[in-house]
Amino acid sequence: MKMVFIMYNIAINDEVMQILKDMEIEYYTRWDRATGCGKTSGLHLGNHIWPPVNSVLAIAVEDKKKDELIKQIKELRKKLGKEGIKAFVLPINEIT
Repeated sequence: MKMVFIMYNIAINDEVMQILKDMEIEYYTRWDRATGCGKTSGLHLGNHIWPPVNSVLAIAVEDKKKDELIKQIKELRKKLGKEGIKAFVLPINEIT
């Protein structure tokens, strides 16, 4: 299994959630209004100077489903151009 973390501009939440729905991914954890600074996206602090904010998804998936999810994220990233979305994949060593 893998843990896929997806960080994305909250403006594209509908598109990201549609990917999960289409892939029948029903279980995830989402943090809304996440703030930070990305190398290419710049500051997202949710304030009057840097108003954008992000959402973060943590999704535990089997390897095969992970591959398809990453493919879908890459396609969305390509389609949207400048809007920010990144995915990070980590191994899951144990679930208790």
